Amino acid sequence: MQNILIIKFGALGDVVRTSYLIKPLYNKYYSPDIYWLTSPGSIDVLKFNPYIFKITDNTNDLTDINFDWVISLDDETEILKKIDKINYKKITGAHLLDSKAIYTDDSALWFNMGLISRLGKIRADQLKKENKLTHTKIFADILNINDIQPIFYNSEKTEKKYTEHFKEEYFHIGINNSSGDRWHSKKMKFDTEITLIKNLLNLKIDSKKVVVHLLGGKEEKNNNHRILIFFSKSNDIIIEDTDQSILKFASVIKACNYVITSDSLALHLAIAQQIPNLSFYAPTSAAEIDTFGTGVKVTSTSEDYCSYEPDADNSTITNERILKALKNHLKKPLQNL
Repeated sequence: MQNILIIKFGALGDVVRTSYLIKPLYNKYYSPDIYWLTSPGSIDVLKFNPYIFKITDNTNDLTDINFDWVISLDDETEILKKIDKINYKKITGAHLLDSKAIYTDDSALWFNMGLISRLGKIRADQLKKENKLTHTKIFADILNINDIQPIFYNSEKTEKKYTEHFKEEYFHIGINNSSGDRWHSKKMKFDTEITLIKNLLNLKIDSKKVVVHLLGGKEEKNNNHRILIFFSKSNDIIIEDTDQSILKFASVIKACNYVITSDSLALHLAIAQQIPNLSFYAPTSAAEIDTFGTGVKVTSTSEDYCSYEPDADNSTITNERILKALKNHLKKPLQNL
């Protein structure tokens, strides 16, 4: 196999975890040229990956290439229209037939649970809730590849530039209480976050005082500034301004000793860089996330857990449960100041 094209535009966290598939494909098919068609905002996620031959956000860059295999992983019609311009022998995943989004049989394990499921929305939602397979296992089966491992390629220069303020005498915990535009109930409640930060700032871990770094993009700015005002007398809480650069965001996460996060880009960047993490879930599936041994999960115990409803009940994601899971995961001495 000479030329493989992956089509994956977003979301950014999905692009990160999909990039884990590149090296196994490269190794199995004896160093093919692997192309990736994506959105402009996703290019930085992939730009330093040495196993990708070419990254583009412009379909016209690909029209003169004959692809042996197209792996199409988005289901939006506007994205799938781009496939009509591409020459290929084989496709796995979503494509258009008579202007309708469909998917190949060999990709049903994934798309049966999605918006274009041929089984209908009700059954697709049931399958998502019943699913016990991780994203890694699903795509290992679909693509018939092995040895999928998390990794993120960044610039050493970028990492050094944005992490010099992480001093070794402190234990650095990043908190990313992000939800994006769609999933408001991915967030822990504001009062819960305040209480959690109070407790964290009152800890010593490995005999080191805790410093909390508030993470997130532009959607989290207001929330993070509210928190900073609340802790205005503390010098041990820092807002990391990372919304302008995905590579800066990745660098900051890599510099943390631990990350507490919603099901979000921050989680995937922590996993990809082997940073210990705790993630929490209400509307989405915890089972689908493969932490590769890096993390622990706190899931909602409400009836609508994994309902994929934006207003799912997240009241059981409590400070007490998060702290207990953190302490069990760290397996290190925790002392109160």
